[in-house]
Amino acid sequence: GLIISMKLRRSDCVIRWIWSMALASVLCLALFYYDQSYFLPSHHHENEIHHNAITSEESDFDTHLYHQMEFPFGSYSCLPQHIHLSQASNVINAAGVNMTISFDLNFKQCQNVLPPYIIYGKQNSILSLGKQRQSAGSPIHYNFTSSLTGEYFESNWIYHVTLENLTPNEQYWYQIIVPGIIHTRDNPLHQVGVNHHLFLRGLGSFGGKSPALHFHTPPNPGTPTSIALVGDIGQTLNSTKTMARIYKAATTACTKHPPISLLMIAGDLSYADSDPHRWPRWLSLMEPLLRKVPLEVAAGNHEIECDGVTGNIFVPYENLFANANRLGRAETRPINKNSTAAEWCSTPSRFLGHYNYGNSFYTFQHGLAQMIVLSSYSDTSPSSAQYRFLKQTLQEHFDRTVTPWLIVVFHCPIYTTFLGHVNEPQALRMKKFMEPLFVQYGVNLVITGHDHAYSRSKPMIYGNPDESGPVYLALGAGGNREQHSQGYRHPDEPESWIAKRSLQDYGYGHLFLSNATHAYYRWIKDYGLIKSNFTDDIWIKNQHRTQSL
Repeated sequence: GLIISMKLRRSDCVIRWIWSMALASVLCLALFYYDQSYFLPSHHHENEIHHNAITSEESDFDTHLYHQMEFPFGSYSCLPQHIHLSQASNVINAAGVNMTISFDLNFKQCQNVLPPYIIYGKQNSILSLGKQRQSAGSPIHYNFTSSLTGEYFESNWIYHVTLENLTPNEQYWYQIIVPGIIHTRDNPLHQVGVNHHLFLRGLGSFGGKSPALHFHTPPNPGTPTSIALVGDIGQTLNSTKTMARIYKAATTACTKHPPISLLMIAGDLSYADSDPHRWPRWLSLMEPLLRKVPLEVAAGNHEIECDGVTGNIFVPYENLFANANRLGRAETRPINKNSTAAEWCSTPSRFLGHYNYGNSFYTFQHGLAQMIVLSSYSDTSPSSAQYRFLKQTLQEHFDRTVTPWLIVVFHCPIYTTFLGHVNEPQALRMKKFMEPLFVQYGVNLVITGHDHAYSRSKPMIYGNPDESGPVYLALGAGGNREQHSQGYRHPDEPESWIAKRSLQDYGYGHLFLSNATHAYYRWIKDYGLIKSNFTDDIWIKNQHRTQSL
């Protein structure tokens, strides 16, 4: 009986693995081949996928990955769009963990609706008696004038809804409900459920709802942790390959490591570049992944996007995302647009502005890791708010007995082996002022993007290999439309601190924190038209822990 049971479990494991692989393949095929009209030339080097609308009329593949293509959701007049998750708080054993569900509603199509809400629970039936309900609260929105084209844009109604005191390491189901209102001659206001089949054309509006979706809450402190790390992802064919591989790693059961429980993007997300329509397209493209796996992001230069009228910076980025443990509303100062060219105002690579709090810098605990996210484009000098935040976090809020791995994330590398972003002033300032804190407090890993390539350093201190120093990962090859970096600074022989580097592939980094002393890291590359033999995987020993928890 035991042998039969083991065979059955092994068979079930194989079936689930095959099913997950099939879903990931479907995602790639759907995005690559569904409609050639999505592949429109951009003003850079690669074609970009435009997902204005996704319909199922000519689809011959499983449409469940995109709820816009599912019946009956595509027929709702007020459909929740661009759903994405984020971890909202640390995991505290007594109180659990908070998670944020973000989405938006088209204000032109959702005039006659009641405030949305979310029902959620641990049961796989969203209609179970054990479900809970959370009001979505009041929406936010933003206005934006492109510095490049002068186009005026009004965003949808954006909601960031926090579900509190969830059980860590648990699967939760959720559904977003938008109750509709119908105006009739006999009854001025009627609330109707989304399952109501009557539609009074011209007299009112139904609401809408999302499918029943699910996510996994973050792992408990001290338990094995898998994290996907990537930068400069964009919305190209290469982006979809990276996304599909992360999706597979987040949904595949029976692997050597637990499924990915966090996606960390080190800046340059949508490559909107002051075209405000690219943000909703990117969120649509990424939604199958982001409505399942929590996302945390760092600010890149392609998120600066100063407003063409006000000069305000990071406007879409600040409104669209709600990162963990936010320190309050963002503080920004407008760019003096009279002294800058329009394109520089959009995505300057060399830039230092006034941008504090909000989504600029923050910290949170995730399983075995303390994550600290910094802003390359904010002041990093000892008198700055960001420097004080980093030092206080390291001194007062980091406990290696709870989270033995200390990981810092920002956009611009302070060490680079590639051409293109050498000696940029904001990176030199961060290196001067903040690297001493990385060394003093024992940072294990530093994650960056910006360079459109891949590299892993040896552990090092101040540019010299040293087993007690951080390992630097440059992961800016997520799929962006500007192609790879220009080349190597030293093409014949890499710098002494370089362990691995590549200019050929796109992909992401998969980090598995096994315990307090050891982590397994692997570069998961996409298989494009150019076949590459480059690989990188390594067991990393915690430089500052010798015993497991």
